[in-house]
Amino acid sequence: MDVKKTKDASMLLGVSQTTVKKWASHYSSFFQKDHLGHYVFTDDDISLLQYIKEQIALGHTLDHIVPPVSPVSPVVELQQVPTNKNKQMDHTELLSRIREVERSVQQKADEVVSAQVLLHRAEIDEMRKMIAQLAATVETMQNVKSKPPSTYGELFLPAAEPTPIAPKKQSMFRYFF
Repeated sequence: MDVKKTKDASMLLGVSQTTVKKWASHYSSFFQKDHLGHYVFTDDDISLLQYIKEQIALGHTLDHIVPPVSPVSPVVELQQVPTNKNKQMDHTELLSRIREVERSVQQKADEVVSAQVLLHRAEIDEMRKMIAQLAATVETMQNVKSKPPSTYGELFLPAAEPTPIAPKKQSMFRYFF
């Protein structure tokens, strides 16, 4: 069975690879993918793509084009069937990869949790400092409130003190005389 990649199919049809991928994804039940998830095309698939191209040239949209063949059965393996020994090796390799991925995910999760704990600890320390400052401010306000003012001048805030009046400027004419 002669299998062509997307690039080969696009060159045969005279369209871009993106167009072939778009057609294949729109009619995904008619086209197969390899073990890496790439579309692969047989001679029958190429003729189906040629039919789609002709229909589009006639002015039909992808939604209105009905392919003349029935869809391919799902998951048809294009490579030869592995032997039991290869299956066992693939199985152990797959298990080791799964363990490695699980370990790396666990490590990432631990790192994220550690970073969040440090961030929360810094926020808590900052809040403790703010609470201490607020407590000190409240205490000073209570001390000021409980202490009676001894003189009349202490009742006024420094910002409310009267500003000194600047002397009037005399005109230059009076300055000379």
